[in-house]
Amino acid sequence: MSKLILIAGLCVIISTLASSSKLVCYYNSWSENRIGEGKFTLLDVDPNLCTHLIFAFSGINDAHELVPNNRSDLQSYITFNELKLRNPNLKTLLAVGGWTFGTQKFSAMVATAANRQKFILSSITLLRTFGFDGINLDWQFPGTQGGHPLDKERFTLLCEELLCAYEDEGIETGRPRLLVTAAVAADKEIIDASYEVAKISKYLDFINVMTYDFHGNWDWFTGHHSPLYSRPQDTGSFVYLNTDFALRYWQDQGVAAEKLILGFAAYGRTFTLSSLSSEVGAPISNVGHAGLYTEEAGLWSYYEVCLYLEGKTVQWIEHQNVPCGSTGNQWVGFDNKESIYAKVNYLTQNNFGGVFVWSLDLDDFKGQFCKQGKYPLISYLHSLLVSGLDKTFCVGKPNDLFPNPNDPGSFFQCFNGKTYFQVCQPNLVFQESCKCCKFPNSGVDREYYYY
Repeated sequence: MSKLILIAGLCVIISTLASSSKLVCYYNSWSENRIGEGKFTLLDVDPNLCTHLIFAFSGINDAHELVPNNRSDLQSYITFNELKLRNPNLKTLLAVGGWTFGTQKFSAMVATAANRQKFILSSITLLRTFGFDGINLDWQFPGTQGGHPLDKERFTLLCEELLCAYEDEGIETGRPRLLVTAAVAADKEIIDASYEVAKISKYLDFINVMTYDFHGNWDWFTGHHSPLYSRPQDTGSFVYLNTDFALRYWQDQGVAAEKLILGFAAYGRTFTLSSLSSEVGAPISNVGHAGLYTEEAGLWSYYEVCLYLEGKTVQWIEHQNVPCGSTGNQWVGFDNKESIYAKVNYLTQNNFGGVFVWSLDLDDFKGQFCKQGKYPLISYLHSLLVSGLDKTFCVGKPNDLFPNPNDPGSFFQCFNGKTYFQVCQPNLVFQESCKCCKFPNSGVDREYYYY
């Protein structure tokens, strides 16, 4: 069942609550080395925000075993998994690889059945010892960057053998099976080169599609790095560089929609403008300046975006449903609550499995820069994907709309005893007096229902 509520010209899409919605969040262990207010540790992690937490990253040694990147990670693994004491429903995973890890050790590990077996057995030992619920394969990317031509097929074998071994271990021990997941490319050329898509989808519990970094200084013009759709001006291969194409391409290759997790970046990509133009497609001279706290050229965390764009006009990029802004000669494309709303509506309408976030430390985790509370982006994702998962709310209640006592920006719709969790558009609140969403204290209470 679905319907559309039109409220003073604004739409709220009503859809069945998807109990399978996932909010998967990466913990970037490198962020504890940042300076000042950018320093992020496990003490800053809220275990009730996300359905899954992934510790990034672990490595592979010369014996083809899964190992921590350093000794201090062993204590971090313990602390990380103790977060489940505060949220028993939380699932934790250990990611292996990452962008700086390269492909050589992966390639060597998958080269033979014996090497893969060493990795798989060591992964079971490490995951079980520290209480993880599964593994996240972050090989960027099989068959590329000097890897072996057969890495594409061998990655499939790794996924299959991991699943089989984890199933056997679960049966032998009586424990829930360890999860097998992966972070994968969103670029069509890399997808085609790196994955036997239909085959790996049979062996992976869910697939994190990295639908960001579509654009950067390598283009030599401004472009949003994580647009929902393409622009009418896009031609050639540029029409592939958007979230919609990437997710549909994975699905069209044979992956069930509910296994595909939309990638959300809690950061913006920055550019240094080379002219007075600040439009999308404006020429650039270089990558943007590094943020004060993240200290990486071409990237600002969301809280740095708030810091640098305070008082500046934020533009909405039509057709792509994402914002951008500029200050001086610095241009940044990023995500905010409005673009989150658009992306979550998109994945709900297409029955995709949820959202993953890179990464916790890049949101305004202390709430001191954006004036939107702690974790404003991830909290809003939580309200859209997770907060309404109590499907018993409407038991015994009449068919009607009811306020959510935990969030004024959302409400429950009860129909024949079933619970449907709904969210108002950003900046609107649900008013019980009119059974509608409206601006606070606006006096606007008109609503129209279309069935």
